[in-house]
Amino acid sequence: MEKVFDIHIHYSFEIPLEKTIEIFKKEFVETGTQKGAFLSLPHHARNGIVNYEQLQNIKALALKQAFSPNFYAFAGLVHPQDYTDKKSVKKAFLRQAEEYFSVGYDGMKMLEGYPSLLKVRGIPLDDEIYDSYYAFMEENRYPIIMHVANPNENWDISKADKYAVQAGRVYDSSYPTKDEITRQVFSVMKKYPKLKLILAHWGFFSQEKENAERFLGDYENTMLDITPGGEQYLNMMKDWKYWHSYIEKYQDKILYGTDFYAFPDDTQEEWHTAFTRRPNFIRQFFETDTEHTYLDERFQGVLLEKTLREKIYWDNAEKLLGKASEIDKKYMLMEVEQLIALPEKQSKYADVDLQDILEMLKYYFVVKITRNAEELKTKTLEAVNKWYKKTGVIYEFYDSKDAIYPYECERKGKPITP
Repeated sequence: MEKVFDIHIHYSFEIPLEKTIEIFKKEFVETGTQKGAFLSLPHHARNGIVNYEQLQNIKALALKQAFSPNFYAFAGLVHPQDYTDKKSVKKAFLRQAEEYFSVGYDGMKMLEGYPSLLKVRGIPLDDEIYDSYYAFMEENRYPIIMHVANPNENWDISKADKYAVQAGRVYDSSYPTKDEITRQVFSVMKKYPKLKLILAHWGFFSQEKENAERFLGDYENTMLDITPGGEQYLNMMKDWKYWHSYIEKYQDKILYGTDFYAFPDDTQEEWHTAFTRRPNFIRQFFETDTEHTYLDERFQGVLLEKTLREKIYWDNAEKLLGKASEIDKKYMLMEVEQLIALPEKQSKYADVDLQDILEMLKYYFVVKITRNAEELKTKTLEAVNKWYKKTGVIYEFYDSKDAIYPYECERKGKPITP
């Protein structure tokens, strides 16, 4: 099985963190996922109300730590309930981004382009409140993975597939249109042309060749991920000659992703079907030339060249993210303590998860203290042994840098960390 670097992993089901990690370990092995990025989704819109899940960002760091050093964490912006004071919101978003990248996050995930969130908030992607944030991300070359709109047919209930209808992902005139949301994206890119913007789900451009070409062709740092929205593979299959040439042309700007989750594993057969569905869909599409079924749709594999698959599956994400940022454990501890103090939490297992993160941090600090003590012991014994061999004397004090003779050390000198 070809190894993959999955740029698009979530963790939103109501499963305790410890169990989530256990499930991910099994799923990653079976799907060949050797590296990946955990994407935070702090906000969702349901029934016209935006819900805020307070633990999403800290759990991204906790999962990154659990799977260190091969996994990454993308934070999500925490929005206010009131956007009246846009200058304050603008400053808050900038402060958040600055903080996230100083404590170990590797990128930002934006669900802000989802139709339901755009409708409820009334804040377009190119609104001024994001300007300082986008400018900061562009200047520092930090990546953003953004969900933009949804499949075109979701704006026409007569064309939308039954799964979209069942999930409530169909949109009437009260929602911004697909074209309007796409316009907002290009408006952002016009203002910040060097922004490292990655559109998830192929940007839902599989029926918009002009937009797909413009997005990757006009800007040096833009990318697409191949996370299945379902429809894009079926649409690409209909005109594979064009899309094959497109992939060849932009082979360095396409990333592997699946919308991976730690699925409930109570029923083994259902769990296995759930977590393998999308990874298998991708592999069957790109690695075979035979017929398969995804949900209730038949499709033909296109057997993409292995050299191109290797770039998409692995190389491009490696180049994009490099070495994972170091996590600030003191920051994690502070965040956990603040979250524990909250009187109400959205997640069913919030308190259990926070205690698990504390245990994770406790283990880290104990290991660190033990390691430091061992290093101090080793250095001390080396110094004692060295000077005893030289002078035949065991001294009371030794210089931590071994730059001063022991007998010249001041009894009340300033302590220096070795």
